[in-house]
Amino acid sequence: MRVLLIYHYFHPDTVISARIFSDLASELSSAGHEVTVYTARHLRHVSGDLPASEEWQGVQIQRFRESGFSQRGAWGRLFNSAVLQCQWLRRFWKERRQYDAVVIGTDPQFAYVMFPLMRWMNRQCRRIHWVFDVYPEIILVGWPWWMRCLASFTKPFVPWAYRTIDQIVDIGPRMRQIMQRYNPGACGHTITPWALSEPTEAPMADSAVRKELFGEAKLAILYSGTVGHAHNIVPFIELARECRRRGIDAAFCFAGYGNTYDEQLAILTPEDTNIRKAGFADESQLEKRLAAADIHLISLREGWEGLVVPSKFFAALAMGRPVLFYGSERSDVAHWVRELELGKVLSDANQDGVLEYLSDCLSDKDRRREDQKRAQEVYKKHFAKDAMVKEFERVLMSLNSQA
Repeated sequence: MRVLLIYHYFHPDTVISARIFSDLASELSSAGHEVTVYTARHLRHVSGDLPASEEWQGVQIQRFRESGFSQRGAWGRLFNSAVLQCQWLRRFWKERRQYDAVVIGTDPQFAYVMFPLMRWMNRQCRRIHWVFDVYPEIILVGWPWWMRCLASFTKPFVPWAYRTIDQIVDIGPRMRQIMQRYNPGACGHTITPWALSEPTEAPMADSAVRKELFGEAKLAILYSGTVGHAHNIVPFIELARECRRRGIDAAFCFAGYGNTYDEQLAILTPEDTNIRKAGFADESQLEKRLAAADIHLISLREGWEGLVVPSKFFAALAMGRPVLFYGSERSDVAHWVRELELGKVLSDANQDGVLEYLSDCLSDKDRRREDQKRAQEVYKKHFAKDAMVKEFERVLMSLNSQA
């Protein structure tokens, strides 16, 4: 098939979602599909322009300039989104007969606006939306007031836009429930984002990295990644404090960054001797960092369930590490943790149960190894890249057969 992928960031960007789309494009190309990508001309965190066009692993990349505004502000994101979408639509109009299917992600914001116009340009080209973040709902819970007002004005348009999509691919059952409100007939496939690193066996901890992050503690617990508006790490700080009070020899390390990282960690005091901070890790060092921990921390604020699924969850499982999750019982991660026995769900009501679990992990190394083995087995069976790419190919082929 001739497939067009459209996403804000792409190779050589190291943003996780960009890596996922790059992997998908590369794998589809290797499977014999003709793959073209529309993306932006700059990297997410690095200044400077990339080439306007490039061939990479058999994939034809076409890059377009943004508005020049910074992505850090809401206004900048909005203008960049509008400028990119206008350019992409203009190019698609010229090339509209060249593609059998177009796959669009959810970055930039309001990307679903393109689907009705693409349908008008070429009804034969199948339209697939791979939903990582649900818009406009995500704006209504976590953006400035004026963006929430703008999003609310677009709400009447949203059902019509989503009804022009042939296939909506979600990344979790709860997300599918939300998308079914707009276009139930297009829903039916869950394809989760895979981990960037997929070792064949759960790696052993590097003693030097473990000591750097956790000192001499016998149980190492890690939060690695973004701390944004969707995340709440304060309950983990309270859990660490309770471990210290009860004499549980566990160290917590928050190796993160993001909009609320410093704000949430500002509550730390000199008494928090079992809590450490670490900065951003280069991808070449990421596997060692993730493997240094015995347990990983994942969080999602109330109200965000179904709108996003933290990618760090899949990274932890790929490393063969169970998780502690703090968030709504209705979230996909809470469901997977309980259903597949991947660790514990932390709440205000069951802190004692989690503390008991940590004590058991500390005293029973065999249980710790069993939990790690199970985590990686579950990842390979349910979330691994090969399985997800094959599922994506099935989506493409099923739509092609309907054309």
